[in-house]
Amino acid sequence: SFVPEVPGDYTVIVSFDGTKSFWGSSAVTAIAVEDAAPAPTDEPKGDSIVEQYFVAAIVGIIIAIIVVGIVIILMLRKR
Repeated sequence: SFVPEVPGDYTVIVSFDGTKSFWGSSAVTAIAVEDAAPAPTDEPKGDSIVEQYFVAAIVGIIIAIIVVGIVIILMLRKR
């Protein structure tokens, strides 16, 4: 296979002289080679949704437990 090192226009010419069994033939084709696209850069990824809300959810649960505990203590004092 043909891998050009320099971008540009290339013309490929192929010729077959022929044998006793086959007629001769030839072909011409042209290709344009461009610079390779730059490699994609890895963008820093943010935290996933689970990581974003995990700490807030744990803090919310702890606050809810504290509030329920205070309400239970206040209810038991009134008796």
